[in-house]
Parts: sequence; structure tokens; C-alpha cells
Amino acid sequence: MAEEKGTMTYRDMLDIIFADRNRAYGAYQLRRDYTKYLVRAFIFGLLLIGLAIAIPSIMRAVSDLVPKDKPVDVVAELGPPPDIDPTTPPPPPPPPPPTPPPPTRSTVKFVPPVVKKDEEVQEEKPPAIEELVEKKEDIGTETKKGNDEAAPTIDENPSELEIVEAPKVVEDKTYEMFDIQKPPSFPGGEKELLKYLSENIKYPPLARENNIQGTVALTFVVGKDGSVKDVQIVKDIGGGCGKEAVRVVQTMPKWNPGEANGHAVKVRFTLPVRFRLE
Repeated sequence: MAEEKGTMTYRDMLDIIFADRNRAYGAYQLRRDYTKYLVRAFIFGLLLIGLAIAIPSIMRAVSDLVPKDKPVDVVAELGPPPDIDPTTPPPPPPPPPPTPPPPTRSTVKFVPPVVKKDEEVQEEKPPAIEELVEKKEDIGTETKKGNDEAAPTIDENPSELEIVEAPKVVEDKTYEMFDIQKPPSFPGGEKELLKYLSENIKYPPLARENNIQGTVALTFVVGKDGSVKDVQIVKDIGGGCGKEAVRVVQTMPKWNPGEANGHAVKVRFTLPVRFRLE
């Protein structure tokens, strides 16, 4: 728009004020470009406010582009129990404990005379009959103390020695599942076992990064007291999955032990554990 004649502008006023002054001084330039700086500051302020408002939206958009870790699903699968062959005879029951010998009575040495040479004879004074009657002791081949209330021992065949066999030792072996009548079980049953494994197994980072999935097979021995021992890896898929499964099994609570012929025995148990990423 053209300026009206006789109208003085802001720039004309500056020229009059700084007519005899140094216009290279900053005060003149600031006043001359004041409107331009004001517009720039207003635009810059609007940009800052818009950026502050847009930052949360930008961060959400960037986070949606970053891939997130997939949830881990650890599943333990229990295979069916092995078939029990009905023709296989059960193991023999342990032998009964040996019967303790009956209590013996006190005896006094009194042997019949034997003809020997003079130098071989040892002088031994036989006990008096009154002494035997008073002490209620039996006559024997040696003098020893015993239980006077016990029944007298009658040796029907003194010339022969009785041979007593030592009791047989029951072999403390580890049974397989098909050798027993009652298999070991986790407290609460199979459902609690699966819950325990799912809550305690942590997917190894190396296996997650390399997308390693599969089944780890373990064997371990359930002792007579239900404790878990001798944990071994039968099949491993790598990535630390086998070690993680062993760690969790070793920290299990005591099981209900297996039984054979009504007695608690050690049993080897096989447990497959499946690692799966979803």
C-alpha cells in the first residue's frame, strides 16, 4: 500500500533521530529490524510449543516400530507311563529278620575225666554239688554268666556244630518304572507339576535371541524319602535350555516315593520339558 503524502513512518523517525549519530551502532539496527525479530521470535516460539506437544506422539510411534519380546510359553509334557508286562513276576519280598537266639543260663565248667600223661594234666578243682544247687547253674564245657531265669538248654547232638547262615542282604537298587507297583508322583499330581515348571522356568536369553524351541528330556531318581537326585540330561536343544531345566528340577520339593511290594524304593523318572516362544 502506498504511503499517504505527509505521513511519517517509523523508519523516517529513526533516520531523524540517528541523523547525526553513528548508525553502525547496535541500537539503530535493533530499532530498525525490531519488527522482523519479533516475527521470528513468535514463529520460533510456536515451533517449540508444537514440538513439545508432538514429542509424546512421536515417542509412541517410535515404540510401536521397535519389535517387542514375544511372550514365553514353557510347557512340560508328561509322556504316558510305560506298559507293565503282566507276565513279569514282581521282585521277591525282603527276607524276615533273623530270630534272635534264646537267652542262655549260667554254666560252670564240669567235663568228664580224660586219661593223659602227667605232664599234660592241669589241676582243676571241680565245683561242689552244693555250690551248683545253690547258684542254680548248669553244667557245661565252660564257665560263663547268663540268665538264670531262662529255660535250660538241651544239647541233643553235642558232637555236631550248628551252622547258621547269615541273613541275605536286600539289594538297594534303583528301580525302573515298569518294575514297581506304585510310581512316584509330584505333590498335588500332574497338574501341580506343570504349574511348578511353568512358574519357575525362565527362558534363557540366548535361546530367545536365536529362536531356539523344542523339548528337553531329563531323567532323575526319586529316593525312598521322595528327594530328587541324580538329574541328567537325556536330550538337549542348546541355548541353555537344558541347564535351566536341570536347575528347576533340582530345586523341586520332595515327591511321593514309589513303592514295590509295599516298601518305598528308589525309582528313575523321565520328564520331558518343552520350550516354546509365542
